[in-house]
Amino acid sequence: MKTFQLIVKIQQSSLMNLPRRFSFSVRSFVAREPSYWFLYQFYIWWGQIKKKAINANPEERIVCPHTKLVIDGFQGSANSFATAAFQFSQSQDIKLAHHMHSPSQILQAIEQNIPVWLTIREPEGTILSLTSRWPHISVSQALQSYIAFYRKLEPYSEHYIVSNFTQTTQHLDLVVNKINQRFGSNFDTIDVAKVNKECRPPKNNNKVSKRQNIKQIKKRELIKPKNTALLQEAQILYKKYEKLSNDQ
Repeated sequence: MKTFQLIVKIQQSSLMNLPRRFSFSVRSFVAREPSYWFLYQFYIWWGQIKKKAINANPEERIVCPHTKLVIDGFQGSANSFATAAFQFSQSQDIKLAHHMHSPSQILQAIEQNIPVWLTIREPEGTILSLTSRWPHISVSQALQSYIAFYRKLEPYSEHYIVSNFTQTTQHLDLVVNKINQRFGSNFDTIDVAKVNKECRPPKNNNKVSKRQNIKQIKKRELIKPKNTALLQEAQILYKKYEKLSNDQ
């Protein structure tokens, strides 16, 4: 365990990770601010390349005029499961935009009257999920990006349906019903038991074990004084969204 911790510490402090950290911060900023849309084009292009590599539709990485629903949220908020479960449950092909992690794109969808489904998870779980997947991202970076992401969208709460982590992972049928009622859409409802069986990825025990070890390291980073204040700010913001998700 000590050897593993040492390896992770070296990885996090390595000069090789500085460009990756910088890229995460830049991406978070340009994905959030509509006035920097032109700088976000590179990240859209890269996301589309990755979609093509797995024989998926590259248009799902950008809001288009024919997009019927946007499913998006900060990284680590069960966006992947929500998307997979929704697509699995539809009897017709629905043009989605998802995994953009971009308030700017969400605002574009709102301007075009495209339904938006926003996912959110409590801050600690979100940050540990994100930083255990990409250890080069610091807890401070992740918290700052989380706060900025949801702060940007807070004034537009009348224009999206938000689902908290419990709703996203256990009550997707109710979430889709809310979307249909709010936007006048007719999306097929979700059989929760069926998607839990069919849409959850198989567990890789070795990978899970490694991520759990990284999470323990990140938890210690989370309780550092510089991060506790950020975490408290994120929790206050989350409570507003949690209330909204229950009131809608």
